[in-house]
Amino acid sequence: MIGKIARLFKLKGHDDVIRAARSVVDAEPNVRFLFVGDGVLRERLEQKIAAAGLAGYFQFTGLVPPERIPELISAADLVVHASLREDSPGAASGADRGQAGGQLRRGRREEVVISGETGFLVSPQDVYGLAAALKNLAADAALRDRLGQEGRRRFTDQFDTSG
Repeated sequence: MIGKIARLFKLKGHDDVIRAARSVVDAEPNVRFLFVGDGVLRERLEQKIAAAGLAGYFQFTGLVPPERIPELISAADLVVHASLREDSPGAASGADRGQAGGQLRRGRREEVVISGETGFLVSPQDVYGLAAALKNLAADAALRDRLGQEGRRRFTDQFDTSG
């Protein structure tokens, strides 16, 4: 399960994840995508997924209460953050604290993900790089576990939001 937690809104990178998904599914047919959140782009994204023949691989949760986010992150094997605007994603730092193994972040700052150590960084809108990183993580549970453990070791205290 590849999770993405974000409003379904422009600049959040859902389009890039959908474009990368065909390659990921072809390489790893058991993979599924979970989009957590809702927004004005939901219908357009669902249409794009259907047009790509990927409807059976995606699930949308709609809007969920904030207290459910840790549960949903923990249900994912990895978390992808493909936003073009946010520098320090709550979802990726939550993955460091949760049970999600590896995570992927695309953006300008490397606060949460240290490429190759706690996840993978991919240049914004690099769909080929995104697909390669997702395939690598989807195929290798030991890699996801190693990256997730290192992320929790390094960042649990730094990104603790429990109060």
